[in-house]
Amino acid sequence: MDMDNDIDVEKLFADAKHGDAAAQFTLAERFRSHASMDSNDKQAFTWYERAAKSGHVEAQYQLAKCYSAGRGVKADDEVALTWYIAAAEQNHARAQARLGWCYQTGTGTERDMDRALTWYYSSAANGNAMAQYNLGDMYARGTEIVGDLNAALRHWEQAAQQDHPRAQMQLALAYVNGDTGMRDYEQAIYWCKRAAKSGYHKAQYNLGLIYANSPALFQDYKRAQYWMEKAANAGLGAAQYALSRFYSRGLIAEPSPGEAMKWLHMAADQDYPKACYRMAIAFENGDGVAANRQIALSWMKRAAVRGYTNAQYELARRLVLFDGSDDTIAEGITWYEKAARGGHMRAQYALAVCAASGTGAPRDSVSAYYWMSLAANGGFPKAQHRLRILEEELPPAVLKEARQRLARDPLVAALD
Repeated sequence: MDMDNDIDVEKLFADAKHGDAAAQFTLAERFRSHASMDSNDKQAFTWYERAAKSGHVEAQYQLAKCYSAGRGVKADDEVALTWYIAAAEQNHARAQARLGWCYQTGTGTERDMDRALTWYYSSAANGNAMAQYNLGDMYARGTEIVGDLNAALRHWEQAAQQDHPRAQMQLALAYVNGDTGMRDYEQAIYWCKRAAKSGYHKAQYNLGLIYANSPALFQDYKRAQYWMEKAANAGLGAAQYALSRFYSRGLIAEPSPGEAMKWLHMAADQDYPKACYRMAIAFENGDGVAANRQIALSWMKRAAVRGYTNAQYELARRLVLFDGSDDTIAEGITWYEKAARGGHMRAQYALAVCAASGTGAPRDSVSAYYWMSLAANGGFPKAQHRLRILEEELPPAVLKEARQRLARDPLVAALD
């Protein structure tokens, strides 16, 4: 007799070999979970498969996971999908949630948002927190289905009540931003703290921000530091960067350039874009480090490569205005355009000026009008002034062409 859980292993094997689905599933679980014999993924897969073919719903779900992860068998998303369907049709909540995800992402099948929603809703109705969270996320983003913030909040709250950390954090941020109809910092702190206490580092970071930036009644810099340090020590770049700003501004102690630079460097070493950008400024100005323009440019480029539009604009400005060679000017124009397409109004204005003057490329009045219009529409005063001048200077045919480009370019819709 095996004393571990008082299970008779010999009888378990015998029952499993004779087709007892419950015994087959139990045997698979024991092989997988190190219960009283060596873990063996292939053996676990074999017994899951036997139990699944006998209609055992949990075995069907676990078999699908084996195929998804390549555990004990070669990974095969299409086969995994068939077993998720088998379990989902028996009202297995986790299989229904996973099936919703497969249809949402096109894993093992074509993307199908109607089916994704059907299975997510079935799973959510069965109390599955992941499905509830995913429904909230879909409604909040509004890219795959019609956005509905109230629906998002409703689903997130259902998941949050079940201690789903990401749902708790999203609910907290909704209360901070006033998405529930009014700002409620007490509720924001309550939900974010629940997520933070579970060890969710992004929630710890956001809780630190909430304590630091809340109205006086809820503001608490000691608690902000406590939670931010937890996230920063866990390696979260955003928290390390925030902590560096806390120290440089003297929010949690006397201003400490040394501590500020320590945390800034840690965040930058992880390629956190804002930290890379601040490192560039520090090396450019000799702020806490020896001034070094080449090192400053290398940090600026690291931030720019990672999509930080401020860094793209500043890198472009330095390459175009201060280096002056044809190669660096051409590279600078490329960075101006990246920042401009990211919605950076100063970059849009600068790109328009370059196009109008023929800097880095032949003069292009149509492009000049296009980028100047985007900057002007965004509210940049210099662009608004220069746009009126351009409209007076351009020949009617060129102005017509420029306006046609402005009307058809998808960037306009993205910025509206």
